[in-house]
This record gives sequence, structure tokens and C-alpha cells, in this order.
Amino acid sequence: MTDQNVPAPSSEALRAFEQALLDHGKARVTRADLWLLWKTADLALPASWAARPRLAHALTHLADEGVIELPSRSGSLWDHGLFPLPERITVPANRRTAARLLDPAHEPWAPALSWIPAWMRENRPPQQLRLDAVAVNRWILATTGLTPARVAREERSLHIFNDEKRLAHLAQGPLFSGGRLTLDLLACEAPLGGLRIAKLRDAGPVLIVENKSTFDSCWRSLRASPDPGYAAVIFGGGDSVASLIDDLVHLAELHQIVVTELHYAGDVDIAGIEAAALFADAANTAGLSSRMSIPLWNAVARAEPTGDDLTASPARKTPAISTARELDLPDTVITHLLAGRRVPQERVDRTQLADVQWWHPDAAW
Repeated sequence: MTDQNVPAPSSEALRAFEQALLDHGKARVTRADLWLLWKTADLALPASWAARPRLAHALTHLADEGVIELPSRSGSLWDHGLFPLPERITVPANRRTAARLLDPAHEPWAPALSWIPAWMRENRPPQQLRLDAVAVNRWILATTGLTPARVAREERSLHIFNDEKRLAHLAQGPLFSGGRLTLDLLACEAPLGGLRIAKLRDAGPVLIVENKSTFDSCWRSLRASPDPGYAAVIFGGGDSVASLIDDLVHLAELHQIVVTELHYAGDVDIAGIEAAALFADAANTAGLSSRMSIPLWNAVARAEPTGDDLTASPARKTPAISTARELDLPDTVITHLLAGRRVPQERVDRTQLADVQWWHPDAAW
């Protein structure tokens, strides 16, 4: 763990970052380039509040492995962030990639991927990404004229890369970002089943909450009510909530739930607002009707703060306040954000949630 709230980057992200640094081909890599390379490697949380601590963790890990050299901690080449980052790092000569980058002109490209050579020349992706594109291209060429059976993403990943996790990693990156390369083109789909859900009835609105204990208290309270209002409660898991959208789209097939609307509630702090925005954007992109659960947000905001919001840097605070207003969150929430305070969702506990009428979906909001 990078700290108690931020998961450490996966081994796949660390491997991709190492390869990107080596393919970069420079003895010294600036902080700006570190950020660019990290965003191509850490596809899980590339632009969230967790990016800085995860990058700091990755740099320390690679330094411990001898892949890079960090400047002295006692020197002036570190910034003053909560998780300090160096102004530059050094890649030893014996670790840098000596091979030339793959030339796309040497590869016969399938018509569906004819755009890739120009994309490579314009964007100059690292060697590993070039090799991945070639592997995908060769699979498409090998199956031209056939009708490959539709399989799960990880199963197709083994067919293409002999690595079950590689395609999931790529699907979140630049090769897939323009919509020209899709899982459909590779006759596969992302597996469903990531939801932690409590079903209450067959149809109606569905509530997504940020924290596990609140999820537990909500479903227990609703289950005990003669009129729960909600068809289900789902544990969103903070920043990971956007990754649940595919499952939410398929709730009818997965759990026999006809969803009329999605409601979301989370912590009153910068990270909580960012997670809410991620959810709202992903739901909107998927064509799902969603809104914030104003009674729950308001109840949390009226509870006692735990103290200062340690994530409330100026760079994140102003956008979060603007986002909270765009989400139509109540003034009680805005007040805490302006003051730099945080109130965890768990402040509204099971004893308060037991009376479901005040946070019922049909209550006056």
C-alpha cells in the first residue's frame, strides 16, 4: 500500500512503467516525462487523486530493483508534495534499451488496423506498445476469413499474447482510446460479475454507496423495511466505481433487476467528490440515468467532521468544489469542501439508516 487509502500499483503497471522508462532511451528522465510515461502504464487510476502516491511508490520500487537511480533525498531535486516526486531520475546505461523501436512500415497491417502506422509515427509509443499492436494485428490477419468464437477478454488475451491480463491493460490505454480498436473487433468481451450487490426486489432505483460498511448497513435497513424503495444496494468502492458500469448495464441479465435510475452517495471530501464525478460521467456515457442521493449526502455533511481533508490541495480543491456544484450537491457539502474538512460516509451509521423513510428514493429531495 502507498498509504492506508491508496492501493499500490499492480505488477502489470510496474512492468509497463519499467518498460516505458527503458524504451524512452534517455539517461535522464524529467518529472514531466515521468508523468507522461506513468499515465500510459497505470491505466487503472491515471488521472485520479491517487496518481501521485502511486507514481511515488513505483519510482521507489524501481529504484530498489536497480532499474533507475533517484536523486539524494537530502538534496533540492524533490518537490514538496504530500508524496514527493523527483525533478528527474537517471536510467543507468546498462539498463536502457539498445534495440531500435519497431518500424511499422515493416509490418503488413490488416485493413481494420491500417491507421496504426500513422498513429505510431505521430505519437511515438514505447516499444512494448508497438509490439502489442503487432501481436493484435497478427491475430486479426490469422483469423481473416474465419469467424472466431466470441470469448471472454482474458481468454482472448491468452490467444494473442499468452498473457491473460495483457488485453485488459491495453483496453484502457491509447490503442483503444479512439474507438477504432475494440474488443468487438477481437471477438471478445469484458467479463461481468464484479458487483457486490444486495438485491431487494425485481425493479426500481438502485443505490450505490462508496463504503463497504455503509453498504452493509443500508441493505440490512432496507431489507427490514416493508417498503425498501430501492431494488438493490451496491458497494461502489470509491475510485473503482466507474469500472462497475458494464455490470450495471447488465443488471437484468446478471441479477434479474430492471433498473429505473441509479443513485450515488459517498464521503464528503475531495476524493469522495472525484469518485462521484467518475461514476456520473461513466453512467452518462453508458446511457444510464443517474443522480446523487441528496438525503444521504446531506446527512453525512451535517455529521461531525473527522478533521482536515488531507487530499485538499489547491490543485484539487477548486475543481472538486466546481464538480460538487455541477452534481447539484447540497450547500452543506460545499461548505466542508471550502473549509478543507472531511466527513466520512460512515458517520451516518446503522442506527440512523434504520429509519429508511428519510433516505427513501420517493422522499422529497
